[in-house]
Amino acid sequence: MEGDWNKLGKSFAGNDNVQIVDVDCTADGQQTCGKVGVKGYPTVKYYTSSTGKKGADYQQGRDFASLKAFADRTLDKGCNPSTGAGCKENEKAFIAKVKAFTPDEHSAEMQTKQDALKALKKEKSDAEAEWKDKEKAFKKKEKLLTMAVSILKKVKPEGAGKADL
Repeated sequence: MEGDWNKLGKSFAGNDNVQIVDVDCTADGQQTCGKVGVKGYPTVKYYTSSTGKKGADYQQGRDFASLKAFADRTLDKGCNPSTGAGCKENEKAFIAKVKAFTPDEHSAEMQTKQDALKALKKEKSDAEAEWKDKEKAFKKKEKLLTMAVSILKKVKPEGAGKADL
């Protein structure tokens, strides 16, 4: 696998969106490997915005063709503002707009976007907390209603059947 891994690294050498690295978990890399949950060797992990800091285990073929296809499909997705590679049209338009900014305009735009992101994260957090409270209330009510239905199914009214005699 080492040869194919090195070949993969060379194929992405000029790509700012993908880094192919290896860590020796038996030597200086033990702490790093422990942090990301490596337990066996060789372990191949990949990192994207959706995998979090511990990454995800790669579970496909270990040959160059499989590794390359996976990397092309999964990892080489980002927009490179320096070259425009991988950028969507709206990203390219925003990059062009930002490049035309003065330093003061750049700072102001940065502050505006950071403030908007902070506000959005707070709004999301508040909504998640509100949903958590509602979900807790729903579960409590559901438990009580389930219990009531269960009792109603098992208990017959004392007057049931007497009118039929």
